[in-house]
Amino acid sequence: MSSNQLLKLVFFHDQRMEELTSSSSDSSKVDSDVLSLFTKPDPTYSWLFFMGSDLANNRYGINLLDAYPSVVTIIEKLYTLPLKLEWSNEEGIGDWMQNAPMDAYLRLVRKSKDRITTPANGLDTSFTKDIPATGNKNLEQAWGYEVEASVIHRLLMKDEVILVKRAAIDGYDIDLYSKRNPYIDFFYPLQSLLPDAFRFFSINGKRVHSKEALYFEKTRLYRPPHGFEEVHPESVL
Repeated sequence: MSSNQLLKLVFFHDQRMEELTSSSSDSSKVDSDVLSLFTKPDPTYSWLFFMGSDLANNRYGINLLDAYPSVVTIIEKLYTLPLKLEWSNEEGIGDWMQNAPMDAYLRLVRKSKDRITTPANGLDTSFTKDIPATGNKNLEQAWGYEVEASVIHRLLMKDEVILVKRAAIDGYDIDLYSKRNPYIDFFYPLQSLLPDAFRFFSINGKRVHSKEALYFEKTRLYRPPHGFEEVHPESVL
């Protein structure tokens, strides 16, 4: 096991979508029908935060892990660009993450059979499949700068997934927002990289009460806080 490197997957399940919009605090828009408050759907979303630590070199950022390319491969197998978005070149998610500025966001959708099946070999996992040529002013941009809560809300309502590059102490980490809970989609592929790639911790975001707590490995690696669970090759959900 690579005991000197850690991958931390922080999860926030069932986050209320309305908390992403300022209108939720506008008392003038409160529904006067009290019954509807209990009967209408309350949309939720999931937020995953991928962090990495290289303890041997005292450096922090998921891109500093030796197995980071394998993490990117997992993402690329799950997601691709939405159709009809403008994309300036043929780089993949990993290339975009490397080159994008901090806090930039990339719009993705979950891959489905009708998007990845090809007559030639039955399967195409290319990130750039169906991406149109640039220059069409009617196309929406595939990525943007400094994502805001309102943007996350708008894209989630379009059933898109938002990937955000976040600054870490030395490198960068990754945020992912999705209406569909993607936790299990990442859990088992990441677990399959054990024990050689890194130590893998699954962290309940509700148990994180400070930024310092996210770096628990600095002071209490062998006695993690409650809700910070180490995943082993034999672990099951």
